[in-house]
Amino acid sequence: MSFIEVKGLKKIYGNGESSVTALKDITLSFEKGEFVAVVGSSGLGKSTLLSLLGGIDSPTEGEVIIDGENIHKMKAGEKAEFRRRKIGFVFQEYNLIPVLSVEENIEMPLRLDGIRMKDKKMDELLDMLGLKERRDHLPEQLSGGQKQRVAIGRAYAHHPALILADEPTGNLDKATGLEIMALLQNSARKFSQTMILVTHDEKIAAMADRIITLSDGCVIGDAVVRNAVLEEEV
Repeated sequence: MSFIEVKGLKKIYGNGESSVTALKDITLSFEKGEFVAVVGSSGLGKSTLLSLLGGIDSPTEGEVIIDGENIHKMKAGEKAEFRRRKIGFVFQEYNLIPVLSVEENIEMPLRLDGIRMKDKKMDELLDMLGLKERRDHLPEQLSGGQKQRVAIGRAYAHHPALILADEPTGNLDKATGLEIMALLQNSARKFSQTMILVTHDEKIAAMADRIITLSDGCVIGDAVVRNAVLEEEV
């Protein structure tokens, strides 16, 4: 069995004539350590697919099985714990807690489990993120790129097996966006994590091992590609 199995996934919002079908019978599989980009025009199911993979939303029909666990058959508490420990989320909006420092924001997923990150591990993570000199800063004292690095650090706090990223460079300028993508790409390789990333940027998609194209709620393309490594322009 693949690390992630998606079987007959369907999502309908609303009822009757006003209903909208966001996804139509999606069946896919993802391997451990795979870096996948999901592309397509806006409003065609990309973010919905990510929400269903992450257990944030529930499907109308179908299954999502991650590492042998059918996440949509879990009780609410079990699903929340599974998400917190097994899945890291990186969104276009940083969703940082404004009254917490960089270090505290990164550590938040662990604190919810009553755990503190060891000093050495925090130092290593801050160093990887390029935030060692910003550890005590509040979000309002950071640039957009630095805020996204904090969000990535929070996603990596539990060293999850799966990273889901929804337009993580959407609010950033081109140069900063490429820096963030290089960080995601390198860290996913370092920790052998599966990363599924939604993007509309062809250059970012070209960094992936595989590109899935959605249109009108359906998969219209699924191709293995030779991923690109960012050069000095980063």
